[in-house]
Amino acid sequence: MNFSEEQMNRIMKNASKKSGMDMNKVKNAAEQGKLDDFIGRQLSPEASKKLKSVLSDKSSAEKLLSTPEAKELLKNLLKE
Repeated sequence: MNFSEEQMNRIMKNASKKSGMDMNKVKNAAEQGKLDDFIGRQLSPEASKKLKSVLSDKSSAEKLLSTPEAKELLKNLLKE
């Protein structure tokens, strides 16, 4: 699933509003290779472990993103 830069910006803006988390900080952490540290500080140890497990396995991540819930979340995040 590929998103345009405009779609990604919209997703980040809406995700920031809905989660209360600064998505620019998430993006910067990912670009600097420090996403694990950032996730560890933002989520509980159990949630962090589950997220890292899913994201580290491409087929699990694709399966997660193909669920109706994920599609609905992305649809909502793309709304302005």
